[in-house]
Amino acid sequence: MYIPLHGHSTFSFLEAIGKPKDIVKKAKELWFSAIWLTDLNVIYGLIQLYQAANAEGIKPILWVEVGFVLDIHNVRNMKNVWSICLLATSSQWYLNLLKLVTYASQDWIEYRPKIDFQALKEYKEWILCFTWGVDSWIASMIRDSEPIEKVDETFDMLVSILWKENCFLEVIAQDEKEESEVKSINAAILWLSQRKNAPCIVSNIYQYPSVGDKVTHELAMAIKDNLTIYDPNHRAPKTQNHLMTEDEIRAMCKKNWYDESSINEWIDNTRKIADMCDASIEMWQKLFPKYEVEPDVLEKYEKYKNDLVVED
Repeated sequence: MYIPLHGHSTFSFLEAIGKPKDIVKKAKELWFSAIWLTDLNVIYGLIQLYQAANAEGIKPILWVEVGFVLDIHNVRNMKNVWSICLLATSSQWYLNLLKLVTYASQDWIEYRPKIDFQALKEYKEWILCFTWGVDSWIASMIRDSEPIEKVDETFDMLVSILWKENCFLEVIAQDEKEESEVKSINAAILWLSQRKNAPCIVSNIYQYPSVGDKVTHELAMAIKDNLTIYDPNHRAPKTQNHLMTEDEIRAMCKKNWYDESSINEWIDNTRKIADMCDASIEMWQKLFPKYEVEPDVLEKYEKYKNDLVVED
């Protein structure tokens, strides 16, 4: 059974459209048993998705797609930031997810939020991750004509932190004849998967719920780029980024001449990941962050805390 692992909502800020509840509604129409949301750099839509999915009897899976560099203290070009998707497999990891997103956005905000290997080491418990598409480290290295051995080395670094069974590679279900870059990225993904015996998943990366939303999605991106929809320079993707059914995913993979057994394995891995996820969010409670404070501040607090209580 195919589960859509990768997609964005309107909270990806003009890179995608579709409210979380609309995405869930479409997933319900397509009989998906689970639904993912991997908004860019933020998790503002997770609560809405979580509530809507539970109301519809669909399992919500909590992800985020965030900027990623090898070492945040030693980046030659800070604008050259890759993407990585991280998954909450447990309630504890959901809390770690909050910490990572805060780390990415608060401590190193130049150009775009980002994490590095050191951050992954610190919050590696209950993490699953996958690299995806045209903004992944694999795609960036290919685009920059890096040697294939460098791709190999970077994957080994990721595995050394998260373990191989927690690292997945993503095959892009888009027409490789229309998008030559997709073809080269998929070729590198499959080469690395075979070389490292690493599991693959498949996704078309949804950015709007239905086929008819494609034009509205183009308009949103044009607004973001300060262009009009009639400007020849506006982004007009040839890719199909609606919430695809399993039949559509299979048809696209077959169009790219992938064999049936591989397609079955990639699709089955999406279900296996969904089964591994058991994150829940305690709703309607007050959560207060725990801060480490200087000893003199703590001493003053203990001395005057009784005076800080306000009676109703």
